[in-house]
Amino acid sequence: MNDHSQHYYRRMPDENFFVDIFENKHDKKGITFDNHWHEHIQFFYFTSGEALVRCSSKNLDVCAGDLVIINSNELHYCENLCEDLSYYIIRVDLSFLFSNQIDSCQTKFITPLAENLILFENLVRNDIEISGCINKIIKEYFDKDLGFELAIKSYIYKLIVLLMRRYVKKILTKKEFDSQIKNLKQFNIILKYIEDNFTEQITIDFLAKMANMSIHHFCRLFKQIAGKSAIEYVNQMKIEKAVLLLQDSNYNITEIGLACGFNDTNYFSRLFKKYKKISPTQMRKKKNKEEISE
Repeated sequence: MNDHSQHYYRRMPDENFFVDIFENKHDKKGITFDNHWHEHIQFFYFTSGEALVRCSSKNLDVCAGDLVIINSNELHYCENLCEDLSYYIIRVDLSFLFSNQIDSCQTKFITPLAENLILFENLVRNDIEISGCINKIIKEYFDKDLGFELAIKSYIYKLIVLLMRRYVKKILTKKEFDSQIKNLKQFNIILKYIEDNFTEQITIDFLAKMANMSIHHFCRLFKQIAGKSAIEYVNQMKIEKAVLLLQDSNYNITEIGLACGFNDTNYFSRLFKKYKKISPTQMRKKKNKEEISE
């Protein structure tokens, strides 16, 4: 499994430009990307299908037309719930908003934004003005007509004004921001350990000691950061591994359960059905039917 459970950095394709846009398409249900975070603010604009997006501890059921805002340093995750999911990812480096002339606009709005002190609501739905801005940004980016950089910059300014007027969730103090970053960095080690060892027997007591926390404090903070308990987090990783083996291996159900850390086949099947709404046997049969029909 790829290492997504930690800070993620992707270079801008053009170091002299402040926006990066690309489209993702998925035709299979399941996780499109696992928990990770990064420093740039991101916008996910869904154009077809349905998905579950988790931002910190908040689950969002999204569909075509929805805009999801991923704040800087916010742990997030996406799961495809259909067979035709497509969305644009818009990454914005807010440092481009700074000017050499410091004025009240920069002091009151731009600096707090760039320093990640202003957090927006994650879901924007049925907002025609904001959808219009997003569509124009995407069109300008891919058409690349003369002056497209200026056009995109102007629409980014308009988008920020609309978001600040309608969707500000919280304004952090510097102390709150530093605490948020500290927790994320501390839990990078935990999430990475789980990802590398999720098929083994991992106890809450062991993870809490690794984080140098009491069990109560660890459990509360883990759920706050990951959006689920540590046990649920580990179990979901096991189930996703099982899905891959069901689709891409000839192992039988018992062998797959063992490979994913389940010593009890019945428990494995019950847990699999709880997460996937279908038993592993049914998923294997469905896959075989699809291969025959092809």
